[in-house]
Amino acid sequence: MGLTETATRLIVKYGQAAEVLRPGEGTYDEYGGYTPGPDTAHPCTAMVATFTVNEEFIAAGLLDVGDLRVLVAVDGLTIQPEMTDKLRIGTTPLGIVRVVPHAPGGTLYFWEVQARDLV
Repeated sequence: MGLTETATRLIVKYGQAAEVLRPGEGTYDEYGGYTPGPDTAHPCTAMVATFTVNEEFIAAGLLDVGDLRVLVAVDGLTIQPEMTDKLRIGTTPLGIVRVVPHAPGGTLYFWEVQARDLV
């Protein structure tokens, strides 16, 4: 079993179903106002983890209270998560603050996403 399969197996075991929401094409009205298009949902499996104390110190203000560290499995996800997307876990939509691909040696194992409540 390769490392990608191992990462996916553990995320599936300890995670849950989620969706990466990619915004659709928007439209502009005659006054220059922008109306975003509907989001397109891309199903995935995600596991919410926690940031360690050291990471919180290193971040030096880049983390907000309540930010989530979410590990997203590569298998089953047809797109690459971006900071313009949202992540929905259960019924809660979260904004994506940061996306880090874990791909040592060029092989992608999983995505690490810093997610934040949209309120």
